[in-house]
Amino acid sequence: MIRITTLLWVVLLVIAGGTVMHVSYQVRRVQQHLNELARSTHSEQDAIRILGAEWDTLNDPHRIDELSKRYLSLQPTPIQRVVTLEGIPLKPSAEQLLKLNTATQNAKTAPGKKPDTPVRPPLPGVLPGPTMASATVRAAKPATQPVVVHAAVAKPAVDPVGLLLAREERHE
Repeated sequence: MIRITTLLWVVLLVIAGGTVMHVSYQVRRVQQHLNELARSTHSEQDAIRILGAEWDTLNDPHRIDELSKRYLSLQPTPIQRVVTLEGIPLKPSAEQLLKLNTATQNAKTAPGKKPDTPVRPPLPGVLPGPTMASATVRAAKPATQPVVVHAAVAKPAVDPVGLLLAREERHE
């Protein structure tokens, strides 16, 4: 008769052999996955190198200068327009506000017609102009021009003082 210990050793050998085979198959699968990741990483690094080269080509200063000359109608800033920071007024002076107020009143009236309301000096620190508190429709415009609707919508403010002063400077 076969002894029990021999049978026990045979069973242990079969279990050990199965375990070794199972572990070897797992190692092969993990190694294949590792190889796939390495290939993927290598291809991604190649793509990054190619994109970096394209970026350097597209951001070449000579190329950008050539494109800007070809497609943009930019002119150099005249030296007369360059001022120091102290030369820029932070608040418009009373004289500038008065000029702006008269220019606004003149723009509202038709050419050759006197304004209905007398021109008065503006309050200090208050800029004249339309308010956006209510929705109004200007229907007094000719039929050839579209009707302008002012709504109570917060829009980025355009500096009317700077625009009108710039227009006045061109006419003087």
